[in-house]
Amino acid sequence: MAATVPANGIKARAAGPKQKVEKQCVDGNWAVAHAAYRMNDVAYIFPITPASPMGENVDAWSAQHKENLWGQELKVLEMQSEAGAAGALHGALVSGSVATTFTSSQGLLLYIPNLYKIAGELLPTVIHVASRALAGQALSIYGDHSDSMLLRGCGLAFLSSFSVQEAHDMAVISQVATFHSRIPFLHFMDGFRTSHEVNKIDIVSDEQLRQLMPWDQIDEHRQRAISPLHPSQRGTAQAPDVFMQLVESSNQYYKAVGGIVEKAMKDFKRITGREYHPFEYRYYGTTEPTVAIISMGSSVKVIDGVLEYLGSEQACLIGVRMYRPWEAELFVKALPKSVKRIAVLDRTREGGSQGEPLYLDVCTSLMLKGRGDLIVAGGRYGLGSKDFSPRMVLSVIQNMLKKNVSDIKRPFTVGIIDDVSNLSLPLGRPISILDPEKVTQCVFWGFGSDGTVSGNKEAIKIIGNYHENMSVQAYFEYDAKKSSGWTVSHMRFSPHMQIEAPFRVENGQANYVACHNESYVQAHKFDVVKFLRRDGVFFLNTTIASISEQEERLQALEDLVSPKILRTLAVRRIKFYIMDAAHLATSFGLAGRINMICMCVFFRLSGVLPLDDAVMLLKNAIQKAYAHKGEEVVKKNHDILDAVVSDPRNLILVDIPARWKTISDGKHSYVNRHISLVDDEKTRKFMTEIVDPVSRLEGDDIPVSKFLENHVLGGMMIPGTTKYEKRNPNPSGRIPVWDVEKCTQCNQCVFVCPHAAIRPFVVTKDEAASSPFPKDFESVKALGSELAGKRYALRISPLDCTGCNACVEACPEDPKALVMGDIEDALPAGEKNWDYAVSLPDRGNLVEKSTVKGSQFQTPLMEFSGACSGCGETPYFKLLTQLFGERMVIANATGCSTIWGGSFPSNPYTVSKKTGRGPAWANSLFEDNAEYGFGMFSSMKHRRDRLVKLVEDYVHQMELQMQSTEEKTKEEERELVSLLMDWLDMHDEKSDKCTHLFDLMKPLFKAVLSDKETADHSSEASLLSRIWQDRDMFPKISQWIVGGDGWAYDIGFGGLDHIEAFQSNDVNVLVVDTEMYSNTGGQQSKATPLGASVKFAVGGKQQTKKNMGEIFMTYEHVYVASVCLANQAQVLQAFLEADQHNGPSFVVAYSPCIEQQVRPQGLNDMYDECRYAVDSGYWPLYRYNPKLIEEGKNPFILDSKKLRKEVTNFLKREGRFINLKRAHPEVAEELSAKMNRDVHHRMEHLLEKAAGYKSFDHEDDATVKVLFASETGTAARVARDFADACILSHDADAMDDVDLDDVDGTTTVLFIATCGQGAMPQNGKNFYKALCKRTEPFKEGTQFMVMGLGDSSYYFFCKAAKDVESKMLELGAQQLLPLGTGDDSAEEGMEEGLHEFLDQVWPALEVPPPAEVPHITPIKVTFSERAVLRSEDDERALRKYFESDSVKAKSIRVLSNDMQCRPEYNRDFRDIQLDRDGLHYELGDALEIFPHNDPDRVLDFLHEYSADFGDHTVVNLHQWGIDGEISLGALFTYVLDIFGKPSMHFMQQLAVFESDEEERKTILDPTNLKKAAKISGMTIADALLRYKKAHPPLPALLSMIPLIKPRAYSIASAPEATPEIIDLCVLIETWWCDEGMRYGLTCDMLRKLRKGHFIWCRIKPGSMEPPSPEQPVLCAGIGSGLAPHLAFLRDRVRAAEAGERVAPFSLFFGNRFREEEFIYKSELQRLAEKFSDWFSLHTAFSRDNPEKKVYVQDLVAITDDARQLLFEDTNGMLYICGNRNLPKPMQRSLVKSFSRRSENAQDIEVATSAMEDMFVHGRAQQEVW
Repeated sequence: MAATVPANGIKARAAGPKQKVEKQCVDGNWAVAHAAYRMNDVAYIFPITPASPMGENVDAWSAQHKENLWGQELKVLEMQSEAGAAGALHGALVSGSVATTFTSSQGLLLYIPNLYKIAGELLPTVIHVASRALAGQALSIYGDHSDSMLLRGCGLAFLSSFSVQEAHDMAVISQVATFHSRIPFLHFMDGFRTSHEVNKIDIVSDEQLRQLMPWDQIDEHRQRAISPLHPSQRGTAQAPDVFMQLVESSNQYYKAVGGIVEKAMKDFKRITGREYHPFEYRYYGTTEPTVAIISMGSSVKVIDGVLEYLGSEQACLIGVRMYRPWEAELFVKALPKSVKRIAVLDRTREGGSQGEPLYLDVCTSLMLKGRGDLIVAGGRYGLGSKDFSPRMVLSVIQNMLKKNVSDIKRPFTVGIIDDVSNLSLPLGRPISILDPEKVTQCVFWGFGSDGTVSGNKEAIKIIGNYHENMSVQAYFEYDAKKSSGWTVSHMRFSPHMQIEAPFRVENGQANYVACHNESYVQAHKFDVVKFLRRDGVFFLNTTIASISEQEERLQALEDLVSPKILRTLAVRRIKFYIMDAAHLATSFGLAGRINMICMCVFFRLSGVLPLDDAVMLLKNAIQKAYAHKGEEVVKKNHDILDAVVSDPRNLILVDIPARWKTISDGKHSYVNRHISLVDDEKTRKFMTEIVDPVSRLEGDDIPVSKFLENHVLGGMMIPGTTKYEKRNPNPSGRIPVWDVEKCTQCNQCVFVCPHAAIRPFVVTKDEAASSPFPKDFESVKALGSELAGKRYALRISPLDCTGCNACVEACPEDPKALVMGDIEDALPAGEKNWDYAVSLPDRGNLVEKSTVKGSQFQTPLMEFSGACSGCGETPYFKLLTQLFGERMVIANATGCSTIWGGSFPSNPYTVSKKTGRGPAWANSLFEDNAEYGFGMFSSMKHRRDRLVKLVEDYVHQMELQMQSTEEKTKEEERELVSLLMDWLDMHDEKSDKCTHLFDLMKPLFKAVLSDKETADHSSEASLLSRIWQDRDMFPKISQWIVGGDGWAYDIGFGGLDHIEAFQSNDVNVLVVDTEMYSNTGGQQSKATPLGASVKFAVGGKQQTKKNMGEIFMTYEHVYVASVCLANQAQVLQAFLEADQHNGPSFVVAYSPCIEQQVRPQGLNDMYDECRYAVDSGYWPLYRYNPKLIEEGKNPFILDSKKLRKEVTNFLKREGRFINLKRAHPEVAEELSAKMNRDVHHRMEHLLEKAAGYKSFDHEDDATVKVLFASETGTAARVARDFADACILSHDADAMDDVDLDDVDGTTTVLFIATCGQGAMPQNGKNFYKALCKRTEPFKEGTQFMVMGLGDSSYYFFCKAAKDVESKMLELGAQQLLPLGTGDDSAEEGMEEGLHEFLDQVWPALEVPPPAEVPHITPIKVTFSERAVLRSEDDERALRKYFESDSVKAKSIRVLSNDMQCRPEYNRDFRDIQLDRDGLHYELGDALEIFPHNDPDRVLDFLHEYSADFGDHTVVNLHQWGIDGEISLGALFTYVLDIFGKPSMHFMQQLAVFESDEEERKTILDPTNLKKAAKISGMTIADALLRYKKAHPPLPALLSMIPLIKPRAYSIASAPEATPEIIDLCVLIETWWCDEGMRYGLTCDMLRKLRKGHFIWCRIKPGSMEPPSPEQPVLCAGIGSGLAPHLAFLRDRVRAAEAGERVAPFSLFFGNRFREEEFIYKSELQRLAEKFSDWFSLHTAFSRDNPEKKVYVQDLVAITDDARQLLFEDTNGMLYICGNRNLPKPMQRSLVKSFSRRSENAQDIEVATSAMEDMFVHGRAQQEVW
């Protein structure tokens, strides 16, 4: 080493005054906080990574009542933002306090305005910064100097720390210097690299601090404080005449800083023995250096180490410690005169600048001090914590030593491959600057939350404290995927030398590598052994270690481990050990607790410490950590350590075979699996060139050009990349297993899945059979009329599931339809079947997404995120995308939701495979998200307003043009104009309709506009071109502003409040409330509840939670909802209502988080935690809907009205409350009691708020109670609507929200849904249990009515309602009305039965029905100038209607229409054969036929209704897919149901146009409508002509008349048997009124059909799933119900004739008279004779013997067919087809057949159970009418 090296340089550890030095193993944040805590009065904090731990440490010490130098606790105060902390800091300083703060990155920038003030006022303070990158093209939480460098102009002094020790020391020196100079200091260290590195440091003692502290200057500071005892004024406004002079007056203070800092450093050396200088010089050569490297921060230590290792003669180092004020004199003085070339390294980038900050300062100094002739090269390194390694230093030196100056790269970058601007320096092989004989280096691969990192931190302390001279270093890397991501721990130990190596363990240098997750060694994962040096040790935790046979174990390793890793192990002669730590932990009753085991393995194999000593120290650590859990837990952990050490069977040394040296890269499971799934070349390129290397932790090697080629510039990223990242398998090793027999298809499990890894699929039977593993692709008949003919399959992705258990908890069935099983049992069938399922057609459009069940059939457009297993946030985001995903824009506040939702290159937001549309997601910052989202909304609204104006102008222009005969308009342009007119009509409608219209417009735009016009962006462009330029504005955007509670409650509240304050801001806000800053580690926010012990509030939060919902309700125009996954229907309803609300909305969602420390199973109990939170009142559910105010209703709806559990018991489930009770039991008790009081008080307040607007003095004054039990929200909605309409009721309540005694003696109306197969909804179960337990009869006067809601395709239709009805009757309550039923499968849906029920309710309650003022939306129609329309033009218009997306019908030819009975017989069965004409149908499907009206009757009506109407009258119509001219005759004949029965709703609409009050009353009188229907069968046409004075104009009339609905007929033919025809069996039905017989519209048309006629029709999936030929079948049908059975039979005949194996088939057919009604007699008898070996025909004709009528069910009961085919053969299928009266007697007959007509109760019970099981599980299917 050269003599020029200072006696005590950078590495100096000279012994100071002899005293005992305290040494501790700590990280940089702790080192800074420890000094700052003792040297300050107060600290103002706000969480931000990576500085948060500084605030956490001082808060924890304050809670422990540790004293500072003044004998006080440091006062620690968390603010709402960094700007708040800066303002508070300023206030504290002018008040004379010694105050500090800790921050980073964007947070530091928020300090800037106050820092200018603090510096301008010469207020001494130290701002401690863990320096971090700034969010630009993307967020980076990692370290560089970008933030600190931006504060250069604020007037602060800057001190930089190079290491953990220096971070501690500089915190002291900066504190001393700031008071001596009065200049505020910014002390910064490298974020993560220094702030989170663990090292062993010497602690500055309290006594040393007292010697160093400038007490006089502190006293002067306090005396300068603002005080009324010596009043002064500060912060005045100054004019130009004096402002500049006063600015310049502080120059003298800045000039003195350099000397003050030098003196402080000298004093520090005097007290501690450690020497520092503003500029640190190092040179290890023997001559004179010619090259200098200048840098700041931790890189100085790397450069220093390399120079020492090289013993470089040419290069020296100057480490910049004091960066501001920049002392040019000191800098040049430190620079040897021999230096000719300088490399300046900056850890920041300033775009557009001539150079980075340090480079510019160096150049300026050299110019000013006469050394401007030096060659200076500026370089950038280490941005975003990119590792700065020794080989990079070597590369910099080599660049500066190039012979020709022109060859020196300047500027340059190092550490990347920049093949675009070619600035990067080439890197050589890694070099090892640490002596392997003196330093042990280790690397540990772990899985987030598996305890590896925490175990290593404990190991560092054990080793570091083992003896005084032991030096330790640890650095930890984390994936962004929260608790489900990888971790890498880099650790070094040395008893021989001080370790100062702030870089990762490099390839080929580790003595020991451990991999605690066996999936990491698979071929597509990580090269975990690349760090190992030759003869090193590799430990793998794997289940393979449990295989006892050696060869089998070796083969299993070869199957599991990447060939590349196996080759490395063999070539480098690695000692390879394996252990099944999970199995060992389980055997000791510590399932999942592997960190102590793996730590013990490390000590055993690494030899860092003597093993006996290490085990003893580990046991001491266990005693300390687990003593509070009891002696048994401690003993188990001790025993397990002994087992690791002493039992050789647990730790196995693998004898590496020689063949591993040359093992080839064969096909391994999961190799590039994700890339093989990609079917898009752009995505494939991105996945191959970007995602794949990043996922293997090889992102450092990706050249810049690849990012540009993949269009990543500016932070853009393609959607849906997470679907290609697989967890293979998840660390729990468990996934849900579906029990199809128990499932009721409620989809609640799917709703709560945080990762969208469990989904329902609507499939066909053929699709299920064609899956890769058909036996494992279980499916069942899909329930619900809308899914008729389809099957339901619940699939789980084994490679995406995290095993969180949420779906199992959410399953409402008992026993559960989901249980957790071993993931290995699901592979590979589960994987392949999942891939197959997601490739099938998306059929979510078949169901209404406004129900819980229906919403989950919609493909989620947010999937497989990197969130924690069991995350409580993601289900809400997933649901948003299912509801609005194809038209939504998301502004996402920085936080957890941006980390799991937008960590490059993982993007969980994806697109619809059908449309290519999906959520547009963007993130700005933490604090500005509300404003950011508002900017999106306001700008897009402005653009859309412009689009509306352009479209209006264009449509008007084209209307004028089309009226002109001079210029002919192209057909495409006419269609485009029509669509644009439709768009104008609905452009404000919040739905997907605008988007779908644009889909229709796009090809027309391209057809009308030339390529030149589409590219014309000039102001002279045509109207249509300008419309095309704004085409993105055609959809109606749903703007969502989302984020966590830290943003909404604290830092972003001001912006959020401003956005919500204005009614015109039509934006939706979702806050996922984890009740703390979950992303930064769990610090308190204003959402944190009273009594929680969290970071920044370790002593328990003393304030109650901020009530955001009530705050925003004060505006009255804001839609507000508080929701929780515990009530899925309420969440869904709130989201839908928020979207539809015209104005701002605010939805706050309870989101359990890992930081809440839920007990006992963490987030595996996420869903139960949600339920407990709601049931205890901890989280109330409510909605505030301003729309209800307009309707005269209470806008506040309380959805959770009863406390079912004690909140104190809820608090015992979470560590954040338990920890406080352990630490401060008295405080915890007091706060818990207050929380309990607050919850009860809040519930009382909310109940008062929910009181109705009706004129009751008290809700108990209402004489009618309205209750509901609702699973999907439908029953709740119906009940609330009824309660609003009923003048005797107060409000509607969930059944569980009232006590049974509340209904005793009252009149109650109950609306009860049935969930699954007969189960009571969750919010009615407790009420029903109480009802069942009650034995005391109800009081006299207890009256009730029950309306059941359900789906008759379920066997237990309305069972829950029937059960309540039965129990109420048993207890003596009087039933006012028979049970009402609303059937979702009915033609008119549930509303049909509901209206019938309500029509009886009002008279029963003796109250008038509510008045209804119907809304009429006029149809867009005008009279055409044309007098007559050609028939072909009418046909073209009708074809548009029938072929439109809403109808999708086809015109097919009638081949025959044969009567099956005598013409004079009173019943008319027809066999109608139609030309199939390419119409595709499946066996069992139905044909929907569109009837038409009698043209003559239409003509008569038109002429009588108006003199302006005639069948040839031509109108221009823009509705129902018809965009153009059509005659009224065609419209009223084929489209409008003018001769249908008028509904009450129609009559109410008609009354709107009636001016005569008496006539109006007549129209509105429902008895008149019923009377007219009875007498004459009054039609709509009759009503219009009878009340002719009402006379609605044509636009209203067309809106009022319903469209002609098709009627479905089961197809009697089998598609494979007769591929050219469709055969129908039809009964021409009639009905009677007083005036005689009437035909229904369809039947009237069908009876008149002749061969050659054409009819419009379409296929409707059958409600019965057809059998396979191998399944035994029993069919029972009556009348035309024979049709589907005939189809099944004909298909089986086809199969038999084709030589296929067929199972028995029994047909039971019934009708009235054999002679007249034995339809298809000859065919059936012929088949029964020909195929007697498998076909049995049983017929019953009930009226042949009037004295003893025999029905089909009677034949089933007395024969054995049912028992043999259905009871004894559990594969058999039953099909019932007939009227609604058939199923029940059929069920009784089945029981008789199954029990052999036994009267034994047990036999009957067994038979009944078997019968019910058939209906529940889809083996019994029915089609009834």
